[in-house]
Parts: sequence; structure tokens; C-alpha cells
Amino acid sequence: MKSIGIITIHKINNYGSVLQAYALQKVCEDLGYRTEIIDYGFPNQAHANNRYATHLDTQPTEPRWIKMLYALGLSRQHKGVGTFVQKYHHLSERQYTSPEELKRNPPKYDIYITGSDQLWNPRYCNGDPAFMLHFAPDDAQKISYAASVGTNTIPEDLKSQYKELLSRYAHISVRENSGVDVVKAIAGKDATVVLDPTLLLCKDQWNEIADPKRQFKRKYILCYFLNYTFNAFPYVDELAQYMQRQTGYELVRVARPPHHLGAPHTHYRIGASPEQFLALVRDAEMVLTTSFHGTAFAVNYGKPVFTVVKDKDASDSRQISLMHNVGLDAQVLSVKDAMPDASRFSYDVREEQNRLDYLRKISMEYLRNAIDNE
Repeated sequence: MKSIGIITIHKINNYGSVLQAYALQKVCEDLGYRTEIIDYGFPNQAHANNRYATHLDTQPTEPRWIKMLYALGLSRQHKGVGTFVQKYHHLSERQYTSPEELKRNPPKYDIYITGSDQLWNPRYCNGDPAFMLHFAPDDAQKISYAASVGTNTIPEDLKSQYKELLSRYAHISVRENSGVDVVKAIAGKDATVVLDPTLLLCKDQWNEIADPKRQFKRKYILCYFLNYTFNAFPYVDELAQYMQRQTGYELVRVARPPHHLGAPHTHYRIGASPEQFLALVRDAEMVLTTSFHGTAFAVNYGKPVFTVVKDKDASDSRQISLMHNVGLDAQVLSVKDAMPDASRFSYDVREEQNRLDYLRKISMEYLRNAIDNE
């Protein structure tokens, strides 16, 4: 049996990261390969003092006691993520803590895969060569699956590294439409747009590991608001309250709290495990989110969704690309938009699911052919 080694961001305190790593591992195993996730620590010293990073909005007006409650919730989430990784991720025997360590003593596989997430985004990963398989032998088969560049341009001082390392790949696929142009411009190679690994598994497969218990008896809207890349507050707080008044559903918030607690009809599940997060999406009537993976799981479960972005004209937005590809452009909101009217609260998900099924088929075909080096 041939072996596959996947390098990705697999164990940070983020639902999307741990679940996408699991999904790609499972798909490769289902294709008949012995598969491991290379246990590469992120972040490490290679990502410190990232000069390409942009300063993120952090809601400085939050009262300190709310920040403390949030920190407690994150500690519970961290424990749940750790338990999930131990249970479901098949990790390499050795842990690696730097690109240099990987280069000195690389793990041995027949096929190396750069997995999904923002691995090629210099603002996030600081141009880390490990995520471009710099440690893999020259004659080894190297492919990428749904790697995210996350930007339209690569800094000048990183272009030569990107060109050299990406040129060693036999097959390249990216997660966003804009990534195709970036790879072509930098490395002169053609890239294929594929689905995020979480969308390769259907909802029935996710339900196999989701918490079987319903978290809330009443109907609810799931609110999953992150502010890693931009500050969507207070717009998303206003959106959530507006949707609650319009629908009569409860609100369940699973990430950051609002500036103030005690909002009516609002419940908090900050600190949910990955399995509980899946259940919260599964049982929701609707999803409001600023997260790519929040959007992806809502689409996968066939839930009406509004995904909020900073700017709808941003061609590198991960949510915009996904929503366009499944025909849900109208469900994208920017923080400058008015509140949506009731005609957009629900829609026939059959067309969305038909498009998703087609994209899943195309993405699986790419992965099979890339692994077989066809």
C-alpha cells in the first residue's frame, strides 16, 4: 500500500482547520492509501514577527470581563480540539517544530500533499517553505489540494521562493478562483480550483462523527462570527438581532461574544468541541457567519446562510468564491449592506446541492488523477 503524507495546519484552536485536515486524511484513506498528517507545529518560530501580516481588528472596546469569559470558553474549545486530534488525526510518529527540522530529517512517503487552508498566504504563514514541501525529495511526487493563497499578490522578496518550490509540484490545485492567476503568474503552472476538503465529505459522513445530541430544543439561528481578517462588528450583532426579530428563532453564538452580554433570545456555546460544532450546524434553521468554514458547513448541510465579508468586490475572498460556485451570490453580505429582506431568508437548496455534488465529483476526480500522477 502506497503512503501519503499531508502537511497542513491541523491542530490550532479553530474548527475549520482541524476538520479540513481530518477530511483530506479520510478521503485519501478511502482511496486506499496509508495516510498520515505530518505533525508540524503551527505557529512556530518561522511565523514570528511576520512582516507581511496586516494588523487585525480586535474590538478594543470590549469590557475586560467579557474578554475573560471569552478566554475561558477558548480554553474549553482548546481541550475539545486536542481530544478530536488525538481521536481522529493519524499523525506522523515524529513532531516537527521548524522548517529546518523538517529539511534535516524529512518523513518518508510515496506521495506528499500540501493540504488545504491558507498555507500559501504570506500574511498568515510568512512564506513558510515547509508548506511548499521544501523538505520533500526532488524525485518524490508532490501535489497540492485546495491550498489557499488568500491574496492577489505575492511580496516581491518571496516571489523567487514561491517560483522555485511551486515549480516542483506535479499537480497544483487551489481553493479560490483568484489563486489560479497567482500560481500562473508566479510559477507559470496551471492550477485547478477544487472544493475545500470539508466539502468532499457529504453531510451523512460528517454526521458519523458529529455529536448525535441536539444542543437546543427550540429552533435557532447559528451565529459563527470570527474577526481574524476583518472586524465585522457591530454589523453582525445588528444582523443577528434583526434576523431574530424577523424569524422568531433563538440565536446561538458559537464564537466571539458581542460587546455586551444579555441580548434577548441569545445563547452562548463558546467552547464547543468540533463534534458539537458540527451538530450545531446540522440542527440550525439558518447560519450567519463571517467564516469560510462556517459558510462551507452551512452549504454542505443545506442550511440557508448569510455569509458576511468586508468587501464584495474583493476577488480573493474565500467565501465569495465558494458562494459564487454554488450559485448563492445573493447570500453574500458586506458590512456596508442594508439588512436583507425576507425574500432571502430561505431558498430552494436543491440547485445549490446539485452544484455542490457536481463540484465534489470534479474535485474527487482531480485528487484521484493527481495521486495517480495522470
